[in-house]
Amino acid sequence: MKQPNKMKTTTPYMQGRSLRLALCALAFAVGIPVSAQDNASQTEEVETAIKQPARPLRPAHKYPMMTLRGTVTDQATGKPLAGIQLRTLGNALFAAMTGADGRFRISVPVFTTSLYVHSPGYLAQQVGVVSGDSTQTIAVRMLADRYRSMYPDGTVITAQSSFRAASNSVTIDNDIENNLGADVRSIMRSATPDAGAAMFVRGFNSLNANAQPLIVIDGIEQDMQQNRGSLHLGQFNNILANLSPDDIDEVRVLKNATALYGARGGNGVILITTKRGHSMATRIDANIGMGVALVPRLPKMMDAGQYRNYATEMLGTMEANTRLDKPISYHFLDDNPAGYYYNIYHNNTDWTDYVYRTAVTQNYSINVQGGDDIGMYNLSVGYQNDQSTVEKNNFDRMNVRFNTDINILYNLKTRFDISISRTTARVFDDGIAPDLTAGTVTSPAFLSLIKAPIVSPYQYNAVIGGFTSLLSDYDDIYSQLGRGYGLANPVAILSNADGDNKNKAENTYFNVRVEPTWTFSRSLSLTTMFSYNLDRNAQRYHRPYGGVPPFEIADLGTVTSMAASLFSKEINVVSDTHLDWYRQYGRHTLAAFGGFRYTYFSFDDNNLNTQYTGVTNDKNPALSSSTGYQGIHGANDVWKTIKWYGNADYNYMNRYFLTLSLAAEANSRFGENAGGLKALGTVWALFPSVQLGWVMTHEDWFPKHGVVNYLRLNAGYDVSGNDDISNYAARTSLSAVRFLYDMTGLQLTNIGNDKIQWETNKKLNVGLQAYLLGNRVGLDFNFYVNRVSHLLTLMTFRNPIGGINNYWTNGGALRNTGFEATLTGKPVVGRDWHAELGFSVGHYKNKVTRLPGGSYTSSVYGDHNLLTAVGNPVGLFYGYRTAGIFATDDAARAAGKDGYLYTTDATGRRNYFRAGDVHFVDRNGDGEISEADKAVIGDPNPDLYGNIFARVGWRGLTLDLGFNYSLGADVYNYQRSILNSGSTLYNQQVAEVGRWRYEGQAATLPRVAYGDPLGNNRFSDRWIEDGSYLRLKTLRLSYQLPVPGSWTWLQGLSVWAQANNLVTLTKYLGSDPEFSVAGGVLYQGIDAGNLAQGRSFQFGLKINL
Repeated sequence: MKQPNKMKTTTPYMQGRSLRLALCALAFAVGIPVSAQDNASQTEEVETAIKQPARPLRPAHKYPMMTLRGTVTDQATGKPLAGIQLRTLGNALFAAMTGADGRFRISVPVFTTSLYVHSPGYLAQQVGVVSGDSTQTIAVRMLADRYRSMYPDGTVITAQSSFRAASNSVTIDNDIENNLGADVRSIMRSATPDAGAAMFVRGFNSLNANAQPLIVIDGIEQDMQQNRGSLHLGQFNNILANLSPDDIDEVRVLKNATALYGARGGNGVILITTKRGHSMATRIDANIGMGVALVPRLPKMMDAGQYRNYATEMLGTMEANTRLDKPISYHFLDDNPAGYYYNIYHNNTDWTDYVYRTAVTQNYSINVQGGDDIGMYNLSVGYQNDQSTVEKNNFDRMNVRFNTDINILYNLKTRFDISISRTTARVFDDGIAPDLTAGTVTSPAFLSLIKAPIVSPYQYNAVIGGFTSLLSDYDDIYSQLGRGYGLANPVAILSNADGDNKNKAENTYFNVRVEPTWTFSRSLSLTTMFSYNLDRNAQRYHRPYGGVPPFEIADLGTVTSMAASLFSKEINVVSDTHLDWYRQYGRHTLAAFGGFRYTYFSFDDNNLNTQYTGVTNDKNPALSSSTGYQGIHGANDVWKTIKWYGNADYNYMNRYFLTLSLAAEANSRFGENAGGLKALGTVWALFPSVQLGWVMTHEDWFPKHGVVNYLRLNAGYDVSGNDDISNYAARTSLSAVRFLYDMTGLQLTNIGNDKIQWETNKKLNVGLQAYLLGNRVGLDFNFYVNRVSHLLTLMTFRNPIGGINNYWTNGGALRNTGFEATLTGKPVVGRDWHAELGFSVGHYKNKVTRLPGGSYTSSVYGDHNLLTAVGNPVGLFYGYRTAGIFATDDAARAAGKDGYLYTTDATGRRNYFRAGDVHFVDRNGDGEISEADKAVIGDPNPDLYGNIFARVGWRGLTLDLGFNYSLGADVYNYQRSILNSGSTLYNQQVAEVGRWRYEGQAATLPRVAYGDPLGNNRFSDRWIEDGSYLRLKTLRLSYQLPVPGSWTWLQGLSVWAQANNLVTLTKYLGSDPEFSVAGGVLYQGIDAGNLAQGRSFQFGLKINL
């Protein structure tokens, strides 16, 4: 009988040998690395270690030992817990595990001050012991891991906070707001699904540069492209929209000790860590979520009857103010039912019914993790689709991420991660432009408010005696006044401008990262990391011909429609290499790392826009079509940084801690004569840090079984920077410019300042962290003083050079002082019932301390309406104070110095305030209302802000409530200044019905006057409101279904339902008191009418296999 061929047998290790060698070659062929900053603190969180091939270990040091005995019980039931792991804090060599009766016995060095106790399913904790006392017995009571708060890491002495990501949000911005309310002042920009939030750590630390924190994803510093615009009004470029919250493991915010991040750490740092494989057992998690978002609260606008009265009254002032030669017979005034125009202009249309909708959202994700002795992996795939509550607007995201940890040799391992995300959005203009006279209004949402209710979206056909399905053109209520006065049909914009080649935004985000680590000994290792990031953005914009009035361009003529495209690409290459060293010498523990980082950023974009002068349809708005005007813009920016850094940690008996850090950074944005250390032919910015910590509960004299279970005091001083300087601020530059729509030439665009440098933020922090009453009450408090010098400011040339009036310099300074506090408690810890409550509060006070050119005003959605002055907070509202409305002519006559108050127009003619006009306060008493009467009328900085949360559970049922709040901030209701202006034929809020109309009337709104000749609508305290609010942000109910023991394939099954923005308590008159019109400091607290947040409801299912 023929014998079968013998098969060669190999071990699993040999089977993976070729893979190991290949990955070894790949890892060291590409890298020199980047996440040194992530090693700034060691974490004590429990992870299942990857099993590595055996290697000989050096024997442990011989220390005098003591034996500790005790029991571990469940705090809720009092029953003993088996399998609980105990070890000396910071050293896993001395460890033990509880037996079936919950008892343990562990031998530890006599200088041990605390044990670290942990187990899956329970909150880790530290337990203090008395050094040298071998007779002590320890009782440990564990809390089940079903609470939001986490026990502190005993080796971290900096001001930081974190949370585990677990939500169904579209972007992580929303979770940061919900979980870190006092640590990060997060302001949602709008309710557009991918809009994200403006985030600030410890107040405003800049005036003109980016003041938002650095985002670091898996050790890679991100360029958030804050100054890169969108083709669409009210839309934002949010890099975090590419990252699915389902992929995130932890979010941590560093509020101080950010020196290692150099010239990018001055505004704080948010570290985002994605999920990795930690268990050899294959685990599959699937999430399914769906929901609806309701139309937000909208301003109540006048109906057809109220509007007709308003418009008729406006006509009486219009003819006088516009100096028309003869009255116009307006079609909408035709009251003859048999007339042609009667049916066209006798409607009662609520335009919001056609523009807003109930939106549908859906989210699907699957996560697979597992591995073997060769390596671990985590694979996640997700899909998100969210409609906006504005018709035809939606957001899609498809994302794939694959993270691996691979053992190549016994002393060589590597991380290899790759991810790609693609987002697609259908978008239209949103909100209100800063200057409504500069062009045609094309935001469908804003048009739905200001469009006259007397007209219909559809055409009227006199032959059939009714309306057709054809969309009406722009109305002629205004167009009878002349070209450029018409208002577009918002329904026509949504229909004619919808399409892949019309209004669409696409973004592709790709990252690949390899990070090998060679371990030379138990104490020394070398890590190198290489990362490549690609962020590609493509946008199309189309302002349609149908339904939109034509507009005029100087020297060109009448333009009927417009198309634009934008393509941008940013590449980020990072290389980082660092050595890590760790040794423990008895009572002393030393750790250090140091290395080199190189970062390369390249951004280029091309923006082409065309104005059509002869196109009469919207079928193919191709940029290559015949156009009357083409605009071409672009950028090709490159900036680089080189950084040497080092960090040393020392702790004595886990009781006293000292951390020293230093980073030296060279940056292509810095001028060649900037301040700093000059070496190797360039300028180096130096960023030192020193942090101190004292764990009082580890002192032998501190009671071990008292009220206080853990108490740590910390203090620190560090220096970090802000390099958000124009890439060319240090250099004189020329740019290509088109002249006369045809010719191209060079134009001087910047006068360089070779002394330009980073903004320097010097931070002092003192704080404490405590856990009390059996770890059931937690307190975290920090007080800080931030002093920012070399503040970037814009200076004016005495004599302009080549048309350039300004240049950048580092002449300003400001100071931020404040505190953050978080209090958590677990009032109910039972077998079936459990409850947790929490409260956080943040406060900051900023003050400008130096300005090289003195005080100045800025025009942001107003005329010189923001004040920047020494001794004052940043971004103060600066305008006119009012004292009501003149009810009578006698009251108006008595208000001035010698009679009526007056204002002077551009021709020098005086215009007098009379009955029905606003009574502006004449501060200098000269009888004239002028710039000299302006004063500070509001402060957008809040007094307090933070979160309140509660969790109540019964067996598998859990109810979570989350509130956020902001108190004391003044806000500018720019939208209301348009909707209650009484100076145009725009539809107005219903409050306009109570406008002043006759002598002696006590009114809160002035008389109507077309064009506002007296400036009743100017920037004043009429538009400044209290923006305080308390919002029930989330209410979530989840249930963990019991799984039969025979269903070994199913590890868990839970269902959940969530409601968002259920209740908002506020006095604010706008749609939503939370908004951010742009990322800059001076744009905060301004409501420009972007899509407001409304109620939404979601439900879903989570399956664990």
